[in-house]
Amino acid sequence: MITSLATDRSNGISDMNYEQIVEFVGNFFESHDPIGTHLVYRYPFRKRFEHCQRCAMWAARIAQAEGVDVELVKISSLFHDIGKAVSAEEGHGDIGATICDEYLASIGYDESRRSRIVYIVRNHNRHSQPAASREEEVVRDADLLDEVGAITILWDTMACAGGKDPSYNKARDKIASGLARLKAELPGHLYTLTARRTVEDRISFVENFLKNLDYELGLRESV
Repeated sequence: MITSLATDRSNGISDMNYEQIVEFVGNFFESHDPIGTHLVYRYPFRKRFEHCQRCAMWAARIAQAEGVDVELVKISSLFHDIGKAVSAEEGHGDIGATICDEYLASIGYDESRRSRIVYIVRNHNRHSQPAASREEEVVRDADLLDEVGAITILWDTMACAGGKDPSYNKARDKIASGLARLKAELPGHLYTLTARRTVEDRISFVENFLKNLDYELGLRESV
């Protein structure tokens, strides 16, 4: 059992302790998740645990650029959707907060910092309420950034391939419609300058991909 979570402020969480937290979250999803792990559903290639891992990655990137506590946002991101392993219905933030609180208490994690993480997990998806801290802003941004960019293309292509009568043109149209939604909806919901710049870059990437795809499909004469 971990008795503490020693942290080097220049490097974030120690690798050993962070990996043990990752292992706990991964095992919890494997043993509990009725949708993201065991049930074949509309997008079987999308795993909640992998989403949480990528969110932690994005949160660390944003936090480093914004001067925000990397440790808090990485742990919060790992736990933010763990409640969906118990119930995919509304309220997964409350469920996840309880799981997170009990686990961090069991490893002797600092109580004050634990309460901040638990608060973020509980409120990460309550977008009608303003974020209470910069760490919460970063976690919310990281959650929205996941699957934007190259993964957008992968997601739409794989979803199309698993649907009825798949084709290159259908995949192309799905990518284009998804991009339009991202451009219309996502930027206005981001808090940090780093996240907004990242979204602009990722959107530009998908736009450039579509230009090249249209050229290769014969839908345009030049890139």
